[in-house]
Order: sequence, then C-alpha cells, then structure tokens
Amino acid sequence: MKKLMQISPFQKLWGISLQNKLISLYVIIFMIPAIIFTFYYSNQLYENSLHAITRKNENLLEMERIHILNNIESMRRTAQLVASDNHFIEYIKTRNETNINELIDFKMNAFSNVAKLQNNNPTIAHIRLFTSNPYVTEMWPIVFKEERILDKPWLSEVLARNGMEVWSYEKSDLDLLDRYLIINKNAKISLLREIEYPLDEHLGIIEISMHLKNFYPKMYSPVTDGQSEMIVIDPHHNVYQDPNQHFLKEHDIKLSVIQEEFTAIKNQEIASVQFEHNNIPYLIGSTYVEEIDSHVLNVLSLENIYAEMKLTRNIVLSGTFLLVFILSVLTYFLISFLLKRLYKLIDLMKRVEAGDFSVQVDIYGESEIAQLAHHFREMLKKINRLIADAVNKQASTKEVELRALKTQIDAHFLYNTLENIKMMAEIEEKYDISDALTSLGEMMRYNLKWKNDFVVLQEEVTHIRNYIDIMNLRLDKRITLKVTIPPDLMDQEILKMSLQPIVENSLKHGIGPSIYDREGMLVISAVLMNDFVKIEVIDNGIGIAPDELENLNKQIQVHEGKAPEHLHSEGGIGLRNVNERIKLHYGKEYGLHVESLEGKYTKVVVTLPCLVIKGVRKHV
Repeated sequence: MKKLMQISPFQKLWGISLQNKLISLYVIIFMIPAIIFTFYYSNQLYENSLHAITRKNENLLEMERIHILNNIESMRRTAQLVASDNHFIEYIKTRNETNINELIDFKMNAFSNVAKLQNNNPTIAHIRLFTSNPYVTEMWPIVFKEERILDKPWLSEVLARNGMEVWSYEKSDLDLLDRYLIINKNAKISLLREIEYPLDEHLGIIEISMHLKNFYPKMYSPVTDGQSEMIVIDPHHNVYQDPNQHFLKEHDIKLSVIQEEFTAIKNQEIASVQFEHNNIPYLIGSTYVEEIDSHVLNVLSLENIYAEMKLTRNIVLSGTFLLVFILSVLTYFLISFLLKRLYKLIDLMKRVEAGDFSVQVDIYGESEIAQLAHHFREMLKKINRLIADAVNKQASTKEVELRALKTQIDAHFLYNTLENIKMMAEIEEKYDISDALTSLGEMMRYNLKWKNDFVVLQEEVTHIRNYIDIMNLRLDKRITLKVTIPPDLMDQEILKMSLQPIVENSLKHGIGPSIYDREGMLVISAVLMNDFVKIEVIDNGIGIAPDELENLNKQIQVHEGKAPEHLHSEGGIGLRNVNERIKLHYGKEYGLHVESLEGKYTKVVVTLPCLVIKGVRKHV
C-alpha cells in the first residue's frame, strides 16, 4: 500500500505562480510596515495626548493648591490679628460685670476692628470667638458662649493641642442662634485655635471659617466641559464635592471606586493614575495639601481622546488598505506584462523537455529575461553540438577501446622486458645497470599509472630520486640530491609531475653547463608558513642574469602565447605549464617564482595551500 506524501503549507506556497508570489510578497512587504506604523503612530498620538492632558490636569491642581495656600495664609493671618488685638482680648478676659458704657466702647472700637477684618476679606465666612467667661456678653456675629459648641467633634482636639491650630470640615454652615428654619448647606472649613491667658488659663477658642466654594475655587467653578469633576478628601476620608457637578453621577462612578484607585497615589504630593470603569478610561490627578492634611482630586474622562485615537487609526488603516488594493491591481497587470516573455520562454523550455531541440528562441534585449533567453539559446547550441559529438564518438568507440588495449599490452611488454634485462645485469654482476633499470622501471610506472592528478609529496620526491639515479649513471654520479622536508609535510598534497620538470630544468640549464667543472648539488626543502606550504628547489648551477631572470618570471606568468625556449625541455612540461596547473587547481594566489644569483645558484619557490591528504587535514 503506497504511503501518501504530505505536502506542507510552505510547499504549497512555493507551488503558486511567480506572478501570485510577487503580488503576495508586495502586499505583505507593504502592509506589515504600514500596519506597524499605523498602530505605533496612533499609540504615540494617544500617549502624547494623554501626557498633555496629564500635565494640564496637574497644572490645574497646582493652581488650585496655590489658591488653597493663599486662603490658608489669609485665615491664619486673620486669626493672628484677632488673637493679638489687646482691646478685644482684654474684654474677653474681664472678670467683672461690664457696664453699659464699657459695652458701647467695646462695640465701637475693639469689636468694630475685628468686624472690619471680615468685611475686608469677603471670602471669610465667619470670625468667631467662643468663651467660657460668664462676664462676657455675646455679640453677634463674633462673640459667643462656649456652650454653643459643646457638641462639636473638634472641641476636644482643639483643647488638646494647647494653642496649635486645628482644621475642621463641616458639610453645612448652621446658624448658632437657630434663627433660620432653612439650613445653609454650604460646606465650610474652619481654622480653630485655643486662646490661653496666661498660658495655663483657658480663655476661649477662635474660629475662622471659609465656605468651600471660596476655599476651593476651581472645584466650584461653573466653567466645565462635562468631562471632569474635582473632589476633596479630608483627613477622616470624608469626600466633598460641588453639588452642582454631575459628572461622576452621569458616569456612574461611585466615590468608593475613586477612593480605591486613589490609594495608589495617596502618599505622593502630586501624581496621576489611570483606571477603567465600564470600559471607559479615566484619569485621576491628585495633589496633597499638607497644612490641612487633605487631598484634592480631579477625575477626568479619557473617552474623547481614546475615541479620537481609534478614529485616527481606523482612518489611516482604511486609507492604507484602499491604497494597497489599488496598487495591487495596478501591480498585477504590470507584472503580467513584464512576465509575458518569461511565460513564452517557459513554453519553449517545455518543448525542449519534450525532445524538440530545433526550437527558435526569438527573445532579445538587455533585460534579465532576455539574458536568460540568450543563455538558454547558447545551451541549445551546445546540446546540439554535444549530440553531434556523441554520434561521432560512438562510431569511433571500438577503435578507442582497441587502442587502449594495445597500449596496455605494450606497457606490460615493456615492464617485462626491463625486468628481464635487470635480471641479466644482476647475473653479470652489473649492479649499477640493475639499479638504473630499477629506477627507470619505477619512473615508467609512475608516469604511465596516471589515475589521479594528485599525489603526496613523498611519492613525487621518490620519483625525483629515481630520476637523479638515472642521470647519475650518465654523469658519473656527479649530482648530489639532498631532501630536507619535515616528516609531517611528506603527506602534503601536490600535483603529480609538478616537481620533476623543475628538477629537469635545473639539471639542463643550471647544473648541466658546469657539471664537469664542479659537482652538482640539488636541494629540495619544504616549510610551513601560516596556511601555505613553500617548496624550494635549489641548484648550485650557473644562475641567471638579472634581466633574464626578470623576463623569465614574467614569461612564467603568461597564459597565452609561446613560452621562451629555456622554459621547456623538449618533449616535457616546462615551468610555465607547472605554474598554470597549480593556479588552475588551487587558485591565482598560488604558483611558482624563480630567484637566482648569477654564477651562484637558482631557486624555484613553489607555493601551495597547506592540505595534508593523509592524516589530519590542516587547511582547506
């Protein structure tokens, strides 16, 4: 039972046409940055708007705080003026019944001075002094008996503070004389302070009151956009607000919710916090007034700026989608026009795939598709040539096989003949001839057994030793070969027959002309330098003149044209050929270079990559 192949979504994606791929890629490349930019831009717009509103809200609270501090200072100054009025205090501390003349004098002078303080500062609602002195007569609206405030919750705290001020809130401003049936619902704040004279004798309590609408002018301001409301939280966590403001009620925000959110910024002098109620974002700004231990809060709706942000984002996204749609349609037709010749070329390729190699590719120009058509046309020409060559080669295959067989037979015949001659030389005790025949046989096997272009350095050096042994037979052993190659470099990869032409050239042109005047010395050495292996072949021959040496190195690097005569030994491979083979197999940075000193020596330096083919590979 055959197993069905599962095609992944990625494979399906690559299976669609190039035109659809380009359109999809275009949409993706354009839309992703556009969407990211739109969300980033709208979020930044929202953050900037939120930051601006937060700063504006905090500035509003700061202005309110300044007004509050001014009112506090005004009430403190008024209390101090009352407490420091000697005539007024003398009347309060009297221990005798006052006659009518004294009362008239007090009314016209000291009492009138205190009344002027209130008249000069209309924001102050009351200046009152409550006394327990039985000799003092009440004078409305300033002097009252202390028994009228015995039920006030702040009385015990004022007495315990020993002359230090106490601030107290009241939700209504009741008439102490109970003259009005209608209760004044204006909330007020009072500065309360005990007067002692002397310091250990209770004299009375001063009350300086101000209605909250004057004490907190911004909270009771009639100018509002219906998107915010200011409230005050006193030290006992009571909440005060303008009864004419309906923002919190309209948004169904309970004071308990605000107090819970306010806890996070309660201990900060001025701060802001966001919260969400009924899926609508809000901002709470808070400032702390240490003198009265109260917090002023402004609750602001962020619904409008959030709606503006969403509207802006939707408009930009809609515009982006519309623009992408229009551009995609235009791009589709443009790509269809551009790929028309490509589809034509694909049809021609399908005909070639079916076996029709006679198609005519008539697509020309400088575009990429035209270049592809040009290369396809050239490929067809080469295929047709290869088909013709294959037909011709097939006809001569038998002849080549017979010729290869003959070559193999001739090589075996030659090896057997040399072996017979070697045995005859040993029988006749001609050991020099026997050794020379052995070296010659190994050289022939090395030359004829060409299965690979590469050998290890050890094999190439052995081949050179055999070559020197044969040459010494002719030159009466006047050539000395010295090999100084580290053992770890004997496995270095080298092109076969790359050193032998160099040695042959040294013997012919370097040592040869002076061989009967002095013995020849040939040194082969190798050294590892970084990632390179340098092999040097040095002879003690006649050397090369400087101008000839310069010309020789230039000619070695020539890739076209005939090399100079001294580069070749007749029937062999010269220095130039060795250099070209090295560059062909390893790269242009490798090759050989000749150094020489006339009458002294000649050195051929071969540079190869460090590549050990037996053991550890040191360089690739």
